[in-house]
Amino acid sequence: MFGAPERSQDQRLETISKGKLTEIARRALGDSSVRLRSWSREPVSGGFGGAKGGTAIHRFSGRTTCGKTWSAILKVLYRRADEDQRSPYYWKREYEVYRSRLLDDLPPDAFATPQIYALEDFGACCWIWMEDIVDLKLEWTFDDYRAIAGRLGRFNGAYLTGRMLPERDWLSQDWHCAIVPGLAESFHNLECYLENPLAGRTLPLKAKARIQAIWQERATFIQALGALPKALCHIDAFRRNILHRRQEVFLIDWAMVGPAALGEELVALVAVSAYYEGLTYSECGELDRAVFAGYLDGLAEAGWRGDARLPRLGYTCAMVLRGLAGVKQDIDLLNDADCHQQLLDNHQKQHIGEVADFYAEVRRFRLLEMAAEARALLKN
Repeated sequence: MFGAPERSQDQRLETISKGKLTEIARRALGDSSVRLRSWSREPVSGGFGGAKGGTAIHRFSGRTTCGKTWSAILKVLYRRADEDQRSPYYWKREYEVYRSRLLDDLPPDAFATPQIYALEDFGACCWIWMEDIVDLKLEWTFDDYRAIAGRLGRFNGAYLTGRMLPERDWLSQDWHCAIVPGLAESFHNLECYLENPLAGRTLPLKAKARIQAIWQERATFIQALGALPKALCHIDAFRRNILHRRQEVFLIDWAMVGPAALGEELVALVAVSAYYEGLTYSECGELDRAVFAGYLDGLAEAGWRGDARLPRLGYTCAMVLRGLAGVKQDIDLLNDADCHQQLLDNHQKQHIGEVADFYAEVRRFRLLEMAAEARALLKN
């Protein structure tokens, strides 16, 4: 999808100085006297979105001369030429977020963010050196999802009850609306793409007609989102971007952050989690109910006293738009044989047809059911 990182950028990783790593280790350990004895680097795998826009993640770790161990994460963001700052996937957004210190004063009782040890801009790429946070919560229940949704409600709610929305040229704007124009070619050529039996399996004939009708209604859902109150939103808050350490809950990967409609924040927590966790149709509904109840609790704790139908409308309309993007993503992946082994590994399936069936089941909830609910809310 995007070009491979330039070889010169990869070589830069091989020549990081001992002085730079000593600086990072001192920041990580909070000890300015640290001296390094040894260190190593290993790649950190992303998920479905790994390497989006040429992103690469590395973990550096080592030992000091006095026997202490340390580690840090280096996130490398690779430039894409001629990309507007307001692009939903703007390559440099997360670097700008940390450079601006925008996250230094997040609303209370919401989320912590990693310590940033150093920021480096090389023109063709940016480096973010940050705290290496070990996630201590290995299993989540629906109650855990509800608790996280409550934090998201407190985060968003602060911007609905007095906190000013930040204004930066590089922030995303109405992220779920912004991704829609890029889907037009895929929907225009849908018949051609569905000639692959796997693509046809994930988008059976009856569902295909309903989905094409939803695509024709996209402007209605976009208009509805534009009329709702706005909050600062992370946009990509799902399980793999949420880390627990004792009493702290960290939210990482701020590459999509920006003002968005009330309720949009929940889309990733439900839709992306459904893909990663392999949820059935009925489990998606249970997750949906838990998450939305938690979000309403969080909004109320932030002091918001509005009509609960408003965040529900924002959530369902944005879910529909992300679901349309999911049609393109799923078909692209299933049509690319080089992706099949990764899909089998990600979803713990034995046969690629099972992945296609799973995508169809998730789509039944995140697109077809959500579109029906959004239409009903718009009529009231």
